[in-house]
Amino acid sequence: MSPTLARTLACLTLLAPAYALEVEGLLDQRLVYSNSPQGWLEGGLSKQRHDARHDGLRLGQAMLLLRGELADNVSAQAVINLADDRAGAVDVSEAWLRWKPLPTGPWRHSAKVGAFFPAVSLEHDGLGWTTTRTLSASAINSWIGEELRTIGLEYTLARPGRFAGSPHDISLSLAAFKGNDPAGTLIAWRGWGVGDRITGLTEKLPLPDLPVYRDDGRIARQDSRVDNFRELDGRWGYHAGLQYGYGGRLELSAFHYDNRADPLVVNRGQYAWTTRFKQLALRWRPDQEWEILSQWLAGSTVMGRNAVNAAYRSAYVLAAHPLGSGKLAVRYDYFSSRERDRLPEDPNGEHGQALALAYSWPWRDGLSVMAEGLVLRSERPARQLLSTPSRQTERSLSLALRWRF
Repeated sequence: MSPTLARTLACLTLLAPAYALEVEGLLDQRLVYSNSPQGWLEGGLSKQRHDARHDGLRLGQAMLLLRGELADNVSAQAVINLADDRAGAVDVSEAWLRWKPLPTGPWRHSAKVGAFFPAVSLEHDGLGWTTTRTLSASAINSWIGEELRTIGLEYTLARPGRFAGSPHDISLSLAAFKGNDPAGTLIAWRGWGVGDRITGLTEKLPLPDLPVYRDDGRIARQDSRVDNFRELDGRWGYHAGLQYGYGGRLELSAFHYDNRADPLVVNRGQYAWTTRFKQLALRWRPDQEWEILSQWLAGSTVMGRNAVNAAYRSAYVLAAHPLGSGKLAVRYDYFSSRERDRLPEDPNGEHGQALALAYSWPWRDGLSVMAEGLVLRSERPARQLLSTPSRQTERSLSLALRWRF
């Protein structure tokens, strides 16, 4: 049994004696059209979750969230996730314990331990880390869901303004983690993507069929699948965040991530990648109807003795506004990667942009309908190694029926 799976199962068993167990669920069934030539899950370098050979009626999301109170100040949560594009259909996407003592003043303390998403995304405020304004996530948060997970401990110190008679909210967090050493593999060899896929904690993701890590390639020790949450070098990584809010209308945040992995370590087909990034984020509600979200992220990832070295960045702006009985949202993405390594036969650079238009409509209790159109243009020279054009324009239309229970 892998250490990651063992830790996950340990967290799940802690829910059993909970004296206040809650269970919630989400089922998202979709009808999808895509013109993508070959998705990255099928060995290609297209940017979307589904391609032209794997669209039609698909399972968007299916999950169960289990939440329990173990003591007055201790709670536990786990999310069981089902996917139809995963070798093992059922997996766990997060499982953690939280200690949150009763406050004795304006400052609130809390600590979380287990496996959980780093607090980066502004889009994923739905059940089990799902999006609520659009079906796809931005390139930034698509990557977070696919390749990053904090497996460790996080401490948060917060001062909500309402408890101090002030419109100012402030929060600081610091986390130490292990088990995310291969993070950076996807951003380098697959590049950015736009979708809503959530990687399970025990799942291995297929890599595009690039020559560099085939049996006769320069990096032949790399397995054809990446185990994102493997611990390889024994080092602790960390991330830190600062958030500020004003009157419930404005939120600003800064975040820094560093997995501190040793890029010279390789174990059973998995390399450690030194992956770092910084992020700035904004949420603005100018009135009771408009909502503006924006994030900017820039970082780098390095593997080996500069065998792979890529600098990457991305940004998006999303605007949402009620329309009729539902809500309309539009999002623009920009993303790029710049190659800085010494293997010209393994090009990792790219650039692109995407535009998403979505409409969500609450149909009846527990049921909602969401439609999204997505256009994505990108150029990645590595596609020529797979006998496909370096430039692609991908389009998709998705109609989802969501049942929350």
